[in-house]
Amino acid sequence: MRVDRDVRAERQRVCRAYRSGQRPPHFVYSSDEDSLWSSVFGALGEMHEELSCAKYRSAARLVRLPTHQVPQLSEVSRTLHSLTGFELAPTIGTLPSRLFYGPLAHGILNATPDVRPVAEQSFSPDPDIIHELVGHAVMLADPEVAELYRCFGRAINDAGSAELSSAIARLFWFTMEVGLVVEKGCPRVFGAAILSSVAEMETFAHAELREFQVDDVIAGSIDDGMCQPVLYVADSVGYMIDEVRRFLATSVGRDVRGLSSSPGS
Repeated sequence: MRVDRDVRAERQRVCRAYRSGQRPPHFVYSSDEDSLWSSVFGALGEMHEELSCAKYRSAARLVRLPTHQVPQLSEVSRTLHSLTGFELAPTIGTLPSRLFYGPLAHGILNATPDVRPVAEQSFSPDPDIIHELVGHAVMLADPEVAELYRCFGRAINDAGSAELSSAIARLFWFTMEVGLVVEKGCPRVFGAAILSSVAEMETFAHAELREFQVDDVIAGSIDDGMCQPVLYVADSVGYMIDEVRRFLATSVGRDVRGLSSSPGS
């Protein structure tokens, strides 16, 4: 299954016409797209019960994503707004770093309505609605995590250099996208990129797992075209959140020169 060019072009037109503050428009999905969502969501759901962190499982019970059809961004956005004040804004494709992170400060997550190709159902290198909703949106139902997203947005908006913005983006990647935490003595998944990928859920425990230290994380190397080979494990969700917020609060003026550049989310 690959999205018809005309369908994608229409979704792009609708996304371009969207204005901040509006309710996300209704998107039409094919039976093939509904079937792919159902297959991937079902497989992930079973894995989440065993391998996701407790915060994720609690948030998922609040969001209650549908099982058999692609959810509407508007419906999920309404649920999130009622829980944490966050909203979803439709967009197509990967955004430049500041355009993705900046709106987080104001409680807005830019999210694509597109569905990944069937050939990429287990692992998609590009963002799609499974990644946006199963990964990010569910976690945004938790007030503490939603505030952390806002902190990342504020930090990017206040960053005084490309080097600092890059460091913040790497920290986001290794926490909000591929972060792991210890619960009951075992690594559990916190990050959206793993939570929304069958392949990553199946293999994350076989990656090189390192102790979570912010200075090590922001010097790390990102490869978002494959299952991340090196992951950082925090002692707990609380420890990860505290360390991230501490870095973001004190990062202005920090010497991050010499760190390699990082792609946007």
